[in-house]
Amino acid sequence: MQFFRTLFIAILLAVTIINVNAQKIDSLQLGIVKGILRDTVHNYVLKSATVSIYKTKDNKLLNYQISNSYGEFNFSKLPVNTPLKIEVSHVGYQFFLKEFTIPVAKKNMDLKTMVINPKDVSLQEVVISIPPISMNGDTLEFNASAFKLDSNAVVEDLLRKIPNITVWGDGQITVNGREVKSILVNGKPFFGGDAKIATQNIAKNALEKIQVYNTVKDKTNPLDSTLEVNLKLKKGKDIGYFGKIGAGFGTNKRYESDASFNIFSPKLELAIIGASNNINKIANNVGTLMNNSTFKGVGTNVEYQPDFRVTGLNKNNAAGLSFTYNFIEKPSYEKKNSLTSNYFIQNKNTEILNTIQTTTPVNDVDVITDKNRNKTNTLSTNHRFDSRYDWTENNKTLAISQSLSVNDDETNSESLRSAEKGQNKITSTNNAFSQSNYKNSRFNLNANFIMNQDYSKPSQVFKGFDATYYLVATDNNSQRLNSTEFRSFTNSASDKKFNRKYASQKEGVNQEINLRLPGLISMIAGKNGLAGIELSLSNKLNINQNKDKNKVQDFDEDSQNYQNNTYLSNQIQTNEVHEVPGLNFSKTFIKRLSNRFNKRLTLEFAPKQQFIHQNNESNKDIQNIKRNYSKFLPDASVSFHDNQYGEYYKSYVLSYRTNVRIPNINQLAPLTDSTNLYYLQKGNLNLKEETETSIAFNVNHNDQTGKNILNYDMNLNAGMTKRSIVDSVLIDDQNRRTIYFVNAEGHRYINFYGNIRKAIKFKTSELQLSLHSILNTSRKPGYTNGIFTFSGNFNTDTRMKLDYTYNRHLAVVIEQVYSTYKTKQEAFSTKYSGKNIATNLSSSFNINKNLTLNTNISFNTSTATETKPVNFTIWNANTTYRFLKGNNAEIKLSALDLLRQNSSIINYGNANSFSVGTRNVLEQYFMVTFSYYPRQFGKKK
Repeated sequence: MQFFRTLFIAILLAVTIINVNAQKIDSLQLGIVKGILRDTVHNYVLKSATVSIYKTKDNKLLNYQISNSYGEFNFSKLPVNTPLKIEVSHVGYQFFLKEFTIPVAKKNMDLKTMVINPKDVSLQEVVISIPPISMNGDTLEFNASAFKLDSNAVVEDLLRKIPNITVWGDGQITVNGREVKSILVNGKPFFGGDAKIATQNIAKNALEKIQVYNTVKDKTNPLDSTLEVNLKLKKGKDIGYFGKIGAGFGTNKRYESDASFNIFSPKLELAIIGASNNINKIANNVGTLMNNSTFKGVGTNVEYQPDFRVTGLNKNNAAGLSFTYNFIEKPSYEKKNSLTSNYFIQNKNTEILNTIQTTTPVNDVDVITDKNRNKTNTLSTNHRFDSRYDWTENNKTLAISQSLSVNDDETNSESLRSAEKGQNKITSTNNAFSQSNYKNSRFNLNANFIMNQDYSKPSQVFKGFDATYYLVATDNNSQRLNSTEFRSFTNSASDKKFNRKYASQKEGVNQEINLRLPGLISMIAGKNGLAGIELSLSNKLNINQNKDKNKVQDFDEDSQNYQNNTYLSNQIQTNEVHEVPGLNFSKTFIKRLSNRFNKRLTLEFAPKQQFIHQNNESNKDIQNIKRNYSKFLPDASVSFHDNQYGEYYKSYVLSYRTNVRIPNINQLAPLTDSTNLYYLQKGNLNLKEETETSIAFNVNHNDQTGKNILNYDMNLNAGMTKRSIVDSVLIDDQNRRTIYFVNAEGHRYINFYGNIRKAIKFKTSELQLSLHSILNTSRKPGYTNGIFTFSGNFNTDTRMKLDYTYNRHLAVVIEQVYSTYKTKQEAFSTKYSGKNIATNLSSSFNINKNLTLNTNISFNTSTATETKPVNFTIWNANTTYRFLKGNNAEIKLSALDLLRQNSSIINYGNANSFSVGTRNVLEQYFMVTFSYYPRQFGKKK
């Protein structure tokens, strides 16, 4: 184990040092070139022209830019003492070409003014070469035919070849440092809109252009825009099909199979897909099924593997259908009309075996150790049907979506628990057996209508409005048999046995209406309004209705029949109404210079008043509770956005928020079920609502320099809760726990989130580094055995990842995961801590375009207070061979968990305890898999 981890660290250091040194060497040999484009015939500078830099020797594209409003361009990080050429293209102008070399001594070249001549339309010029990059209005276009790739390449392979476009290891795509929010195909979402389905399936040879452009929702605020990419297919290639048929068989009766068939035309998309396996490949929707069956082209990919960290053993069968119809064949951002629907069915059999030990202090001297061995087997069948209708015309948008899910579940569970005090002194046991059947249904409806201001009519008084309606309806039915036996080793009079049946029906309807009316001051006082201050009006109305019917029966030993339990059998209806009217005052200060920068400072103040009415009606007098709440909720924010065109985009947001949470009926007056003596919940009718106030600060940076981008996003959130609803726990020496809720002061927390990405592109390789970290610290009040104490908690989760690719031959992913927890009870002076460490190495090596070797290895370490460290390694490997003309047949040999060490470790802490243990997991097997990818773009000749 130690040898492998040492080897991993050596590889990580070697790759990093080699690439950093290469970067240093390259940086010593980099230069700058700049210039101005001018049309002397009309005597003005030429803006929005496409300027491209190539190596003269191999005609390799190094970088590109669009000339700004002053006709300027400026390239950095270009090789010196190397023959280069600059090409300029613009609609209506002749193609311009100039060769140059940046001197080693100066490293800086000014090409000064370059004259671009207009085309002579009378000559009827014929363009015989296609520039790889061009600007068409506000759209940046990449011509696919200008990039030479393997005949079996897909769009993702092409994206990796284009300068200033980065395909990150997690699938995210950035252009000039900006994240692409959506990828369209001929102006439409492609099979649900997931980028991988389009980029890893569509053949590069079927592609005409890649178009990049901004979509601006509010034309008065150009910073409020999203970046989109449209894949424009060649004429006749907008009809075709693609898919996959695969099956694999392995040792220990392991198997997997999947099949998908996707057809598309200018208006219609239809996907039929299914999968079955017992190797922990679990898909919970149609999109995941399609994602796991993409073609992937000729590049290296660290492929999807069975998840050896999934809890338990899972047999999963799933199938689905996806349908999309576009009523407009060529939609645009201003005009859309489409209908999408999906059906998904899943049958899953899961067997989970847990062994957990939980340590809890009960005072400043004694601790209770709870040992629990639990076995659960669940057989479930899930159905889901969803649909969405989108309509956009000019400045109006309507979106209606619905989903219906029906779940049938049958579960058998057996739990053996014991409590120990001191040194392995058993004080009690509580063994339970449970059988349950559930049938749950849930219906969601979401309708949103937006009318924006018509910016073609600047004098228009009406600024639009936004209305949203939500509906959630649930119907849950269950039958459960619970047999428990509690045995005390200190007081035999406390022994108890239960054999109890439950039948419950829960119905709920939750409705919410949100209305927003912006631009009220400018509507009344004109464009400039009141010193530029703007006002919007909002209102949120939430109506929640829930009905619970519970019938409980206990087994009577004398009659050998089940008799009604009159205490636990009840009917209750809860109605809640939340009304939140609010105002939003905003003032924006703008400073801009065309094509140079845009700075925007916005101040917002949003006072709201929340009214809550809660009414509980039950056949139990104690649960007949009616309450009203009213609270003033002021929100405020300050945001600053700085967009330096071609350099970076930064934003800083400081916000203040308030939130109210009211106690529910299960906290106020639950009916205590005595079957689980290790957890008895009591109610507290004196509970008050809790109020949370928080301050958040967010920093976002997107690098737009193109080649070696650095992006980061950080958020710091701190808050406090008044009258926090917390547990008051009474624990006896037999681990019998009585829990009720109380209000307490002093709850504080600080949360930090950070995400940093760095991409470095070299001549034939690319290095991506990412760091993702979450830190949470809190100080929570609570009571244990009548003693008030604060629980201090500190949790971290940090993931550092390195992705390295070399041409299409090698891909290496190295990841370090480090998570920790610490908890301290101040009154008892007890401290618990633990950590989980994982070092993951995945690689893919293409020996040639047909043969690929893949491997991934994970080193895992888990430690906790007063326990021995647990170490285990998971090593998987496979080799893949593709054949046939289109490389669309594949055979794969896989070896999973080669070292036979896989283990699932339980290691976590909470406010007053820590838990360690293990779960059953998938173990070693070997498998042979055959796959075939039928695919065609365009009609057969």
